[in-house]
Amino acid sequence: MMKFVLLATVVGLAACQFQQFRSPGRQFFRGPPQRFGVQADDVRGGSEYYYSWRHDGGRTYTGNAAASLCTSLGGGWQPVGISSPDEVAYINSIVGRERLQYTWTGGIRSGNGFRWQNGEPFSVADWSHTGGFRRPQPDNREGQENCLAILNNFYNDGIKWHDVACHHVKPVICERRA
Repeated sequence: MMKFVLLATVVGLAACQFQQFRSPGRQFFRGPPQRFGVQADDVRGGSEYYYSWRHDGGRTYTGNAAASLCTSLGGGWQPVGISSPDEVAYINSIVGRERLQYTWTGGIRSGNGFRWQNGEPFSVADWSHTGGFRRPQPDNREGQENCLAILNNFYNDGIKWHDVACHHVKPVICERRA
């Protein structure tokens, strides 16, 4: 009898915990759980990618809040670092296919240049030839443009990189090594 009571208690506790994750009003990630409970939207080239707008109702974030969102996913998620021409083309295709106006990356100013927050080498660049002052990017037009965003034809320049003040709000692409 004691074994039955113990088994019923364990099953009941498990059912209560499962219900907690299904409660209305609680916001969790869509899709089946994966490692660390986060569903990647795509896997490619040794990385998994997570698109914030698919999980949060289209919210936008400051550059710092976008980075915090990615790291809060746990399991090594960071804002995307783009370290090859192939990855530039891939990320640009996401921006175009998803019809995003813009998105944050993990690029941040470091001295006179930029670096990726996830530690990948900053070895390629896809900077725009123009911007608000019609100067090649990065131009630090607003002063303190310390974040790197991808803009979708914002200045009639195609899908290109721009240095942007981090207080602007945008969705974010997160990445982790698979």
